[in-house]
Amino acid sequence: MYVVNQTRGTFLGVDIKRAGGFHARLIGLYRHRNLSLGDGVWLVPCRGVQTIGMRTAIDVVFLNAKLRVVRIYHQLPPGRVILWVPGAHSALEIPAGAVRSSETGVGDTLRFADSLPVGFTDAPVEEKRDSLSPTQV
Repeated sequence: MYVVNQTRGTFLGVDIKRAGGFHARLIGLYRHRNLSLGDGVWLVPCRGVQTIGMRTAIDVVFLNAKLRVVRIYHQLPPGRVILWVPGAHSALEIPAGAVRSSETGVGDTLRFADSLPVGFTDAPVEEKRDSLSPTQV
């Protein structure tokens, strides 16, 4: 699943898994030992998280029911517990640094989509080459 910050037009993830069941939410990112930028888990519903047993820090974005960011934890280290975030309905757990690279902030609205949102491309755009020949350079 793709996660786009609609407010800023940036991506937070391109391979996000939704965890809706109790067991899936309890595990969260724990089973994902090697996180790459773009990976993550969306915990629904969720008002708190824990990083016990994690090997690395993660970013956590808490969202209200309208998918507006209500709280961000940057680089939450292993072994931490966030019991309750007021106003939270779900949480997005992603690799540390992903929130800053997307410039996401409290108040931004996110969008979750199974396919690439309109206006975005999944292939790099080819660069236009100059019409100059190598001898003219």
